[in-house]
Order: sequence, then C-alpha cells, then structure tokens
Amino acid sequence: DGATLATYDKIHMFDVDLDNGESWRESAAYEPGAEAVVTEIEGAKLGFAVCYDLRFPQLFRAEALAGADLLSVPAAFTRQTGEAHWHVLLRARAIENGAYVVAAAQGGLHEDGRETYGHSLIVDPWGRIIAEAAHDEPAVIVAEIDSAQSLAARKKIPNLKNARDFAVNAGLGEAPRLRGAAS
Repeated sequence: DGATLATYDKIHMFDVDLDNGESWRESAAYEPGAEAVVTEIEGAKLGFAVCYDLRFPQLFRAEALAGADLLSVPAAFTRQTGEAHWHVLLRARAIENGAYVVAAAQGGLHEDGRETYGHSLIVDPWGRIIAEAAHDEPAVIVAEIDSAQSLAARKKIPNLKNARDFAVNAGLGEAPRLRGAAS
C-alpha cells in the first residue's frame, strides 16, 4: 500500500583518505544515525545498513540478535574499495549472522568523475552468492529468499547462540571489558 514500514539513518560516516588520492568526508554534510533498525516484512525480519556500515560487523550482529534473517545494504562503494572488499564483506556478514544479505550497489562512472563499483548481490545465509549484477549496467536481480534457510544455517553453525563476551588484555595493565560484557 506504499506505507513506510521503517526508516534507518546510516550510523557510520565514510570519512577516509584512499591510496589513490580520493578523500571523502560524509560527516561534513550528514549527521550519523544512532540506532539499528529491524522491521518485519512478509514474514521476514529485515535489518538495515547503508554502504560504509558494512564494515562494522557489530551492527549486523545486533540486528541478527534482534531476529533479522534478511539484511539490506544499499551502497555506492568506490571502485577501489569495492574491488578489494565488496564481495568478501557481504559474504562475511551473511555467514557470521546466518542471514541473507541483499545489497543494491550503484556502479559506473559519474559526472563528477567518481567511479562506483556496482555488483549488486544477493548472498544466502551460507555465504553463497545467489544473484549478482554487472559492474555498470542497469539490472534487476532476483532470488528466492527462504527464512527457513537462515534457521538451518544458524542451527548448523550456532555462532549467535555461542557468542560470548570477553575481556581484552593488551598487556597494558588492567584488562578493559568489552562493551556489553557482564561485570
């Protein structure tokens, strides 16, 4: 019916200096969001992330622990970062959380001279790429999403259930506690 089910504000701003001389400062133009969002859509629980958020696995873990079995990541990775990291990060987020990852990606050369990587992907909970678009051609990709596969993956490798808080001892005196660790 066109109703908005949820809104998400990107939490992590892309403030980087790349080896090829590209420099980005999203925080100069945008305020970061402050909360993860999970909503239900047609029986699936959908978690949200945007672009650079992909590099922060704790966001996806929080959404998976809140029940998300489908993770959405629209992005515009640069060609340089996309070639090196896009596929592996998406597959890792799917595997770590036993969830589908649907990643719409802008690709091609743009009027301002920047080049984005493209390669929209759908990754299953076992980390298999089940649909992929090309670098710079407009495309629609489709795949069957089955929440039972998320449950099966989480049963085979129960890392959500087996995760533990732990202290970090960096040899600098008293060991700090990991955020969220029991006292």
